[in-house]
Amino acid sequence: MGCLRRIFVQVGCLVVLVALAVLGFIYREQLAAVYRRLRHEPPPPERAAFAAPERGGADTARAALEHLARPGGPAYVDLTAGQVAALIEARLAGRQHVVDSLEVALLTGAARVRAVADLAQLPRNALGPFGGALDRREPVTLDGTFAADSAGRVWWTVTGLTIGDFPFPRGTIGAVLKALDVPGLADRAVPLPLEHPVGDVTVRAGRLRLYRYRP
Repeated sequence: MGCLRRIFVQVGCLVVLVALAVLGFIYREQLAAVYRRLRHEPPPPERAAFAAPERGGADTARAALEHLARPGGPAYVDLTAGQVAALIEARLAGRQHVVDSLEVALLTGAARVRAVADLAQLPRNALGPFGGALDRREPVTLDGTFAADSAGRVWWTVTGLTIGDFPFPRGTIGAVLKALDVPGLADRAVPLPLEHPVGDVTVRAGRLRLYRYRP
């Protein structure tokens, strides 16, 4: 009996260890977050999942906004990164000679846009001392946050700009965006081309959530 008891104990311990290992794998992100909080460590950088303009995405986004604005419509609608990219691409129609290969990633509370810019189209002094170190065509990455104003317009305010490998000081972003011929620009804020007013805007779980406008 003693031998059997020891075998059952060992098997039971093994089952418990396997169960703990499985649970640890399933909840590894939550456990890592708890560990970082206990050690007062910052969270890891969020991985950006970029999406190219979705085929027909601008039309489906406009249809969703139209549905949101109807009497009795939903409290909010969600747009994918591909739909947001399609809206921006539609906004830039006719300016592909300056910016192309557009992609968008929706992060927590923010959005990242990357593209390729033809710097030869910019004024010679627009890039300041960085201009001489850049090629004619360079990748451009912009980071920014969304906000809705009292009129229901949604603005994306650019907080970070990198051209090639050079991050630009925040104070120069507005001038560079103006040189890139971004339409509707207000200093560092770019209007999202929406045909209906929006009450509020958030970014969560890789979706741009637009809330119903209530004047």
